[in-house]
Amino acid sequence: MRQRNFDLLAITGIFVAYSVTVRLALGLEFVGCLLGGAANTVPVVIFGAAVRRIVVRQLAGKPAAIQLAAHLLLCAAFAALSYVMLIVLLGLFSGLGPDGFVVRPFSASGTAWQSLENVTTYALIATVSHMQALQTETPIAVMSPDTSELEPATRADAGISRYFVRIGEELRPLDVDTVVSIGGADDYADVRTLGGKHLVRVTLAEFAKSLDPAKYVRVHRSWIVNTHRIARAEPAGGGRLLLHMETGQTISTSRDGAKLLRNRVL
Repeated sequence: MRQRNFDLLAITGIFVAYSVTVRLALGLEFVGCLLGGAANTVPVVIFGAAVRRIVVRQLAGKPAAIQLAAHLLLCAAFAALSYVMLIVLLGLFSGLGPDGFVVRPFSASGTAWQSLENVTTYALIATVSHMQALQTETPIAVMSPDTSELEPATRADAGISRYFVRIGEELRPLDVDTVVSIGGADDYADVRTLGGKHLVRVTLAEFAKSLDPAKYVRVHRSWIVNTHRIARAEPAGGGRLLLHMETGQTISTSRDGAKLLRNRVL
């Protein structure tokens, strides 16, 4: 419900801002301002919703290189599609008059300005989407394997096999076996899984107590890794190792962490 209210407020704000801008820039009458505002708002809403869905469900938590490449492609698609839909809608709305329905591309300077506006809009939508992904995917409870009762997320009993995370208004289970790595961030832990990323209100030390030491190793003061999800490891100098995880993430170990891993070498 809160997300829906935020979306409605954002759409209303965009529509009002565009309508006022059209009035000040072109001096159109009231109806013309509303139609111009609608023509500019509709592409943002349609393609912005698609961008947010992709960012939250597909990109959040992916390696930086993958995110950069995906954002470049998404930004280009968003700018191009928004421009095409805008000139079509403007032609449609102007077709309500005696001239009929005519699609007229902008001038070169107008196209450049509109493209810059679309890129800026995309950057804002993508940033907000990443922030929402971090804020909505927070664990609220854990479940021990020997009980069906929900327990506080800060409890660090051994044997925990499943977390529950909030995604929007839903609660979804997060199996510990899918965890690839866990990074420490003050009082939070950044949990990377095969399907995404979750920010957990538990310190790294507390989280470590709930994990199976046969599978999870603290390879650095800021990192715990699932040894079953290490694709390969290579020397990084100074007795350290560079771990390449199944998700494409790379993690540098400390010397002590590298020793723990080397002790498992046959």
